[in-house]
Amino acid sequence: MILARLIPKNSQRYQDINKNVSIYADLVEKFNILHLFSVWIITITGFSYMLGQLDRYSYWEWSGYVDGTIRLILSTVLFYVTTNTKILKLSNTRIKYSALFFNSIIGFAYFLIGAANINLFSNNIIGFLPYLFVLFSGIVIYEFKISYNEENDDWEIDSWKNNINLLSISLLFMVLSAIFGYQLDDPVISTASMVSLFFPAVALVWPNHVRHIKRLQFYPLFILGMFSCVRSPWFLIILWLLFFTIRSINYLKYGITHPSFGVTQEEPLADA
Repeated sequence: MILARLIPKNSQRYQDINKNVSIYADLVEKFNILHLFSVWIITITGFSYMLGQLDRYSYWEWSGYVDGTIRLILSTVLFYVTTNTKILKLSNTRIKYSALFFNSIIGFAYFLIGAANINLFSNNIIGFLPYLFVLFSGIVIYEFKISYNEENDDWEIDSWKNNINLLSISLLFMVLSAIFGYQLDDPVISTASMVSLFFPAVALVWPNHVRHIKRLQFYPLFILGMFSCVRSPWFLIILWLLFFTIRSINYLKYGITHPSFGVTQEEPLADA
């Protein structure tokens, strides 16, 4: 991490910044900013699907950023309305199956916000299926609640209960997404699902390793976002701004690199 090299944790500069960054860290936690990764990526995935329905060969289309940004705002409003009214359940422990069902409905609503257009119901609605499958695959995996243990300087999972079942369901839905996406000739979701299905497969082979669960909760979502950006490249700017803002705040406040492409914390750097 570049910031860790510029401002090492054991430096006086880090200590000075650490005292003043608490307000931003509190805002990130209070407003569940980290969850916007999922909300926005699902919305843009729907937007990408809509563009593909209108033009099969629509790629690197920058002109839709106003329309797409409005949809992101609408999804964000829906996210905060449903969290404030407790319809969308955000919990550090596993939730009931009924709550999981409602979370899936709300997640699909983000997709529909992105996919909606004046000819929505005249489009191939069956094309939604692979996106539903990949959504279910992801929601199931987030039943593994991962937290950072400061004492051990590592990540841990609250419970491994039903881990084989959860991982198997996730893999099944990911495979179905890839198959249906291929059969429906959708290059975005079929390719994203094919690339991503190796993560639940590996986690299923080694089902009690935190690092595989961390990869599973990060990479498929990231991959889906990247493939969706092939049609909406402007979203890359928003996504990376969100990523590096939260990452920087977490480092300056807690000394951890999160979110991260890695699965373990980086070694602290000494002053040069």
